[in-house]
Amino acid sequence: MHVVDDATVRSWFHSGENLEQLTGALGSHRPSASYMEAVLGMPLHVQFIVEQLTAQHRSLDALNTIPFHSLCRAVFIPLMRMHPEKAAQLFGIEIARPPDTAGRGALVQSFLDKEIGLTAVQKIGCLVGDAFVGRTSTFKRDSLIRLLMSVQMKSYRDMLDRLTQVGDVGVLFAEGRRELKSTPALTAGEVLLTLEFLPDAPRSLKFDLLRSLLTRMGKIEAYFMARLILRKADFGFEYEGAVIARALAGYYDAEPEAVQHAIALSDPFAVARMLATKGAEGLREVRLQPLVAIKPALASGGSDGVKKYPAWVERKYDGIRFMLHKSTDAHGSVLCAAYTRGRKDWLEQVSGMRQTISMFPCNNCIVDGELYGTVLDLEGPRLATVYEVYASLSGEVQQRPVNLKYAAFDLIYLNGQDLTQLPLRQRRQTLQQFLGPLANYNLAIPVSIAEGQLAQNKNDVNRLYQYFRGQGYEGIITKDLDGAYALARRDPDWLKRKPEITLDLVLLQGIFSVTTKDKAGMFGSFAIGARSKDGGFVDVGDVAGVDQHRDREIQAEIMRNGLITGRRVERQSASGVRAGVELRPHVVVTVRFEGIVKDNVTKDLKLRDPKLVAIRSDKHAGEVDKVSAIEDLYMQQRLG
Repeated sequence: MHVVDDATVRSWFHSGENLEQLTGALGSHRPSASYMEAVLGMPLHVQFIVEQLTAQHRSLDALNTIPFHSLCRAVFIPLMRMHPEKAAQLFGIEIARPPDTAGRGALVQSFLDKEIGLTAVQKIGCLVGDAFVGRTSTFKRDSLIRLLMSVQMKSYRDMLDRLTQVGDVGVLFAEGRRELKSTPALTAGEVLLTLEFLPDAPRSLKFDLLRSLLTRMGKIEAYFMARLILRKADFGFEYEGAVIARALAGYYDAEPEAVQHAIALSDPFAVARMLATKGAEGLREVRLQPLVAIKPALASGGSDGVKKYPAWVERKYDGIRFMLHKSTDAHGSVLCAAYTRGRKDWLEQVSGMRQTISMFPCNNCIVDGELYGTVLDLEGPRLATVYEVYASLSGEVQQRPVNLKYAAFDLIYLNGQDLTQLPLRQRRQTLQQFLGPLANYNLAIPVSIAEGQLAQNKNDVNRLYQYFRGQGYEGIITKDLDGAYALARRDPDWLKRKPEITLDLVLLQGIFSVTTKDKAGMFGSFAIGARSKDGGFVDVGDVAGVDQHRDREIQAEIMRNGLITGRRVERQSASGVRAGVELRPHVVVTVRFEGIVKDNVTKDLKLRDPKLVAIRSDKHAGEVDKVSAIEDLYMQQRLG
């Protein structure tokens, strides 16, 4: 008689040729997860990964990657622009200063080219900070706090008190680990695959899986796992479609323009999977369709640059850009969506929009346009500003209610037909026939076609600009009537003109307030930056006079996204040198200014007396105005 004990089972399992054997049964029973971990030394998260990979017929070689700690040190820390002071404070390590724009580009290319065991999809997920590869994560900040509580045995109040001080859940995760890195090392495959499959796990299992990872992590690994779970890694590539497209094109030997077009119609993960399974030919299957969020075409410069006449001159609205989608199935069931420039569905935020889209006379469509409004004040009706429209949607109490309206200016999809490659004149004609009759209907959100007229020359452009300005509108957009619709990029043939000297810029530094006034916020001013040709950001001045309400709003955004790099800065001011902190480029603001000055020594251009007009939560750092726009304004200023 032979007695089978734990040692016998362990020897039998360890002698197997592959890990799939561990997911099978032992006799008529399958070993429990706790038995597999305690006796056979197979952690819960690895068991979960093996089951998922086996079920999807994927190779277990996906676990054979570089250590997660190495990925964090070599890629995540430099891409996050973490400063040496913060790294020393958080992890007790010395790191190099953050790379410049060229250095970041070289690092990304090296990361994508080097064989480290990760797939192209996983690498893209790392760059855009999405370890769930396009899927939805159910974990929020409170969930991670409760996960930490189960490991550290601290109260919820203690956790919240500490979070209030540091402002970043990732810091709490790092502080909760004693060692710098795990021993034995967790592989990047273990962490990334667990997060990729996490949405498929039962809710009761999700905490156990993350706990299995966390208890085997060091400080650096825990910090970045928390940020990946919350999608707060923010490496700055979520809006760099061209960078991702070039990388995928090189990896799979495809045309960069074709890859970028496919990404505009779906997302980089879907395109990467398509290229991996079907090659470049598979890109033809990626097509425009309703309820799939896409990024709209954007204007690229001033109307003085019109090169071709006649040109279409269209009224420019001071509102919020929305792509309206309608989809109808064979049974007549209708679904609607209202996507912002950032591909967020705000259908529920705009009361009445669902009913309005449902009334569109078609089965399926995608309409591009602007949500604007009117206000009735003491002098009569006037057009609302974009800030009043925002306030109306956010539920703020308004002294004068905003009557919302929608102006449609393009039609890019109708009843199964992609119209993006048709000339603008044909798209507008179809739009007029399609939506024109709705002007006679009493809709929850009134819909109209954006008005415009042909300009034969520059004088016509100026005349139409003055006409629309006289009506109270923001300005004009000039367009090429023969042009196609430029999905997800700036169209060189869409040129705008508006009177106010305002720019959308990004916050680069927060300078601490030194006043004793009660209504002063934490920050007395912010360094603002414009986008340079190489994709970086150039300091163009300081915006001061931020009220307490906006200061708190900016503080919340900084803390929520962990934007402080850890580098302390000193800023020269009229009252002397003031201290502050460097911020990762993320918060976009609209500033108004009186002019532009040129430094006699450095020759740098700076804004004169900039004032913060609004925080643009609908824009990301990749959409801020370029340095070239400031240079153009400076030349116009000099020439009078």
